[in-house]
Amino acid sequence: VSSITSSCNGAAGQFIQHINYIGGSNESFGRFNITGASFREEWNAPMRSVKDINQILDIAEKNNQPQYKALGLICKVYVLSLMTDAYGDIPYNEAGKGDVSGLEFPHYQEQKEVYRLMLADLETANQLLKSLKADATISDDILFNGDAVKWRKYANSLKVRILMRQSAKKDVSADIAAIFNNAQEYPVFTSIDDQATLVYNNTVDFYKWYIQPKNLPSDGSGVIFGDNFRVSEAIVDALQTKDDPRLPVYVAPTKHSFEAHRANASVPFVYRGQPAGLSAAEQNEIDKDDYSVLSSTIRSESRAFVMTFAELQFLKAEAIIRGMITGNAADEYAKGIRASMQKWAAISSDDVDVYLARPDVALNTAQNEALKQIGTQAWIDSFLNGFEAFANWRRTGYPELKVGTSVSSAIPVRYIYSDNEQNNPNLISWTNEKIGRMVNETDMVWFQPQKWNTNDK
Repeated sequence: VSSITSSCNGAAGQFIQHINYIGGSNESFGRFNITGASFREEWNAPMRSVKDINQILDIAEKNNQPQYKALGLICKVYVLSLMTDAYGDIPYNEAGKGDVSGLEFPHYQEQKEVYRLMLADLETANQLLKSLKADATISDDILFNGDAVKWRKYANSLKVRILMRQSAKKDVSADIAAIFNNAQEYPVFTSIDDQATLVYNNTVDFYKWYIQPKNLPSDGSGVIFGDNFRVSEAIVDALQTKDDPRLPVYVAPTKHSFEAHRANASVPFVYRGQPAGLSAAEQNEIDKDDYSVLSSTIRSESRAFVMTFAELQFLKAEAIIRGMITGNAADEYAKGIRASMQKWAAISSDDVDVYLARPDVALNTAQNEALKQIGTQAWIDSFLNGFEAFANWRRTGYPELKVGTSVSSAIPVRYIYSDNEQNNPNLISWTNEKIGRMVNETDMVWFQPQKWNTNDK
């Protein structure tokens, strides 16, 4: 989760146009001014987590505790799936083993091989949990409270994500069908109660943007309008165009409209996103109080959505449209939207019904249009989950994002290996052998199809 936090806060959240910054240390990501130094913690934090996970796996093996081996494998896959989605080729077998003699510099593996290994580990985890003895217990579980069945559902739902991630480069139809057609062998999320939601139990470990701010202003807004980050124009426009009830859940009114409404209740709130890629000069010219910050709902949140039921539903709808499985894509798509909204208490069932009844929301019968709708809804659901939104956009090409007029380069299609990691002799030899140089942010990762071109501004 720390990986998602730093990613969305700095890089992926701006690449995917969920958020933008007006000044501050993260502002340059919005204009794609990045170097290896920009990604030190995005590389180091997940690898530290994998080191801890490796210890869990070792202890579980020594003590013959299959339940903890299963959970360790699932957690390893989750963390390293974020890494390979972002960076492409990564160490998998030797990840997090720098404390082992001879493995100080891990060897790299191709992304398609990493996916194969992750799927195998998830299969092992699923079978271990399926075969647990009745007296096996899982303690100190902050994700599913010791529920082994929910861990199986998470493992298999994560498996669907990874299979679909590589579906432009490999035929995964049989594997997808095997999961969705055999709920006993491969249980998956069936409601929002199953989804992987991390609930924080203190005020220290919140996502940075979720922290309940101290010294809130006395205006009753529940936000601090002076923050450096703003919500992006792309997401605000997408929500506003279709009267999406998630708009006020995600986004606060502009400071000017909030103050005008407070003075006169007949004055409506205004929601306005900041355009992407503003130059420093353009940022100096705009009135930052004319652009929206994150809502008070988000500010007071204590949950992180690791993987949602809505995401699984959108993947299932896509699989139906692409002929991988049979079913009613429109129904699964609608269930995904409903699940995305049901996460928020402020959105009523009536609100969802009205939204789903819109002709421009109903799933189009044309395949390309339907896939565009599904991709856009997945992007909306993954708001503030930068890694997932960034990966799914690169896979599908949706939504169709445009960079700012002041930006001369295209949206990056991968993270850059951190400057420290670029000293790894195994990485140097690996990249030299593959492409003759160190990779950069314009080099597509393996899973990304060639059917669309992010260099078209």
